[in-house]
Amino acid sequence: MGAIEKIDFVVLWVDDSDDNWLKEKARWVQQADSEAENPKLYRDYGTFYYWFRMVEQHAPWVNKIHLVTNGQIPEWLNTAHPKLNLVKHDNFIPSEYLPTFNSAAIELNLHRIPDLAEHFVLFNDDMFLVEDSQPEDFFVQGLPKLFAVYNPIVPNEAFSHVLFNNTEIICKYFPKKLAFRQSPFKFLSPKYGPLLLKNLLMLPWQITGYHNLHLPHPMRKSTLALLWQKEPEAFIRTSRHRIRDYWQDINHYLCAYWQIETGQFVPLEKGKGIFLTIDKVDKLPDLLANVKIKMVCINDVPDAEPKHFKQLNDVLKQHYPHQSQFEQ
Repeated sequence: MGAIEKIDFVVLWVDDSDDNWLKEKARWVQQADSEAENPKLYRDYGTFYYWFRMVEQHAPWVNKIHLVTNGQIPEWLNTAHPKLNLVKHDNFIPSEYLPTFNSAAIELNLHRIPDLAEHFVLFNDDMFLVEDSQPEDFFVQGLPKLFAVYNPIVPNEAFSHVLFNNTEIICKYFPKKLAFRQSPFKFLSPKYGPLLLKNLLMLPWQITGYHNLHLPHPMRKSTLALLWQKEPEAFIRTSRHRIRDYWQDINHYLCAYWQIETGQFVPLEKGKGIFLTIDKVDKLPDLLANVKIKMVCINDVPDAEPKHFKQLNDVLKQHYPHQSQFEQ
């Protein structure tokens, strides 16, 4: 497999202050449980333009950026940028699944985006590139770089059901961990650090779950399309849920699991990305000073306060003060 010709970025964004969007969503919330309808799933930090500044500075090699929204456009966005593709939900999601406020449903249909490259990296708007990157940070010879570490699913939150649903599908097709046995060094790579011991300790058992990284996610369009063919019922069920249903939904992690169990991946080094909740944003300056860390996810939490968002904005403004060509 040769070098990749192009890699796209896909980023999801919503303006949670849009009255029309709020009214539309209100029509569907009665079908959702209270945790799945947590407002923090949609909250905008007011930092999205920094995302573009970081991409311009740290990933100038990107082929195209597909900004996926329900039709909302940030007022500061330069929509004429040649690398920018504005994608509305109704441009690629079948009409029977719309409107949708379920990020899992949106992500499971991304392969339908017109002109999307075979190799793409999926971002949420809280995931940032913080150091110069190369295509090889995401794909090597066409294979996604993934963290192939097994981890038992612990049912300590409703989202655990989504992970279980993903893993149930994987176990149906890969009951004997053949990829591990055929390519053991991909699963026992020193890049995983001490966590590789989990793979050794769990070898006698069937797949019980994975260590999931909440970071930019390299994906192959063909893998997503293949899984739709193999598991149409699960994909259609999730796509029909306008609001997240943790008990029945699957999500895009399934694509990574499939790549792992078919051996179609390259080990990802532990520590290249960091997950940080926004109430711990005071740690961000030290993380930005660590050149080994290339990606940071700053995840929302229910008890976040205005001071946390201000602090985040202040730190990003200090490090990325200059307007990008994606801004007008």
